[in-house]
Amino acid sequence: MSLVIFDFDGTIHLEETPRIFLRVLKQDKGLRKKIRSFYVSMSWVYLLYRLGLCRQLAIKRVLSGIVKMLGGMSEPQIEGFFKQCLELARGSFSPVSLCRVKLHLESEDQILLLSGAFSQFVALVARDLGMKFWLGTEIELLAGVSTGRITSIMNGPSKVQALTTFLKEQEEAGVFFDIGDAYAYADSIQDLPLLSFVGHPVAVNPDQELLKEAKIRGWEIITDRSCDELI
Repeated sequence: MSLVIFDFDGTIHLEETPRIFLRVLKQDKGLRKKIRSFYVSMSWVYLLYRLGLCRQLAIKRVLSGIVKMLGGMSEPQIEGFFKQCLELARGSFSPVSLCRVKLHLESEDQILLLSGAFSQFVALVARDLGMKFWLGTEIELLAGVSTGRITSIMNGPSKVQALTTFLKEQEEAGVFFDIGDAYAYADSIQDLPLLSFVGHPVAVNPDQELLKEAKIRGWEIITDRSCDELI
């Protein structure tokens, strides 16, 4: 039994989850004005992100802006919102990643979904795909109601920190995973620390920077254009 770590955006999900969240939020007429203001305020941030600059800042600004619009929602309301998001996101799931998820589950491996998306959403995706574990960006709750703030963001190096904490907690519970036998699937150069941490890194539909690194390091590369992976 091996531990398998999957990224979400760009790996299992071929779109960026903030776009999914915003599409669902737009259905609330009362939020449309706020969403328009959000797009205007985020235009320069998005440009920097697309240019590969200030990526961590861009992600933080976007997630903070979205969770602010969730402020005042109760936990059941938040779950209902993310269920709508999951229904929309399913249409953009990667066939090659789903194939690998299925293979690992059939091998009785334990899968951890490790994503920068909000943890409540990540939990729904993980359960939907049959994964046992999940970690994501945490929304602050006070008395079961969203404060509109984020307590921690899961991205880049923080994924390795979260994974290390997860492994320690599992050991304390009597479950031992060999990180040298673990698999990690990701699409972005931002996940290079995570991929370098495990014994079996896999680049999935990689961006140009990760593709270059994966080739240099001799890592496995899979894409949705690989017909043999879809059998």
